[in-house]
Amino acid sequence: MRDDKNQFELENMDKTLKHAKILGVKVSITNESEVTDFVLSSLKRRKFFIVTPNPEIVVAAQKDKELRTVLNAADVALPDGTGLLLASKLLNLGINERITGREIFEQLLSIAGKKKLKVYLLGASQSVNKLAIAKAKKKYKGIKIEGSADIYLDKEGYSVTYIYRKKHIVIKDYTSVIKHINRFKPDILFVALGAPKQEKWVMHNLDKLNVGGAMVVGGALDYFTGKMVKPPSLVSGLGLEWLWRGFSEPARLPRIINAVIVFPLLVLKSKLVKD
Repeated sequence: MRDDKNQFELENMDKTLKHAKILGVKVSITNESEVTDFVLSSLKRRKFFIVTPNPEIVVAAQKDKELRTVLNAADVALPDGTGLLLASKLLNLGINERITGREIFEQLLSIAGKKKLKVYLLGASQSVNKLAIAKAKKKYKGIKIEGSADIYLDKEGYSVTYIYRKKHIVIKDYTSVIKHINRFKPDILFVALGAPKQEKWVMHNLDKLNVGGAMVVGGALDYFTGKMVKPPSLVSGLGLEWLWRGFSEPARLPRIINAVIVFPLLVLKSKLVKD
């Protein structure tokens, strides 16, 4: 009877993961425990894909049709941004909990350590990637982890075979990264290549990868290793993480404008049109 019950629960796990759409982009109506439960149940039966849309990414998806297609095809789309919660409230969509990619990333690392799962970190800089692997091994006993930052993408998320470095062409065999991943056979592949490249790369290659599932994590490795300082809890709690990033990363200003000005205007416009 216990086996039958467990099988029934696995078969019906997807029913707990509801979704809404904000400006045509799917966002999951869920919580952290449901997400981790979904990952564990999926590992036993099928490959999964998790994305982390925020207001900036949703705005980008308005013009980038491929990005919108990728986001909507994912199994889980974490509501990674206070702006999404505010939009949900205005549009009465039922998204009540913000779930950041970096928090789920660290939760899954912890679970991987306890259950002795295999994890692969793809992306960030070479130094950050190596540091993240070392820190994960030290912090999460039992975890089996490998990784690589030796991959370069074009604007559409396709791997390229060379880069220019100090006026010299350095040849890179990008297929070696996929071969490395497939030899390791990770339960979870974390992809930190930056939006929207990382989302597109996963969609282009997921069927070729011998993995339990993949999750895009943006700058999570930078925060995990301490290269980037996490905003104080008070700042995050007030929904002012965008302001913190503006001070710490001035180059992000155009993207911040999309998140805090363009996004609310588009949501308000959609509300007025709907009404």
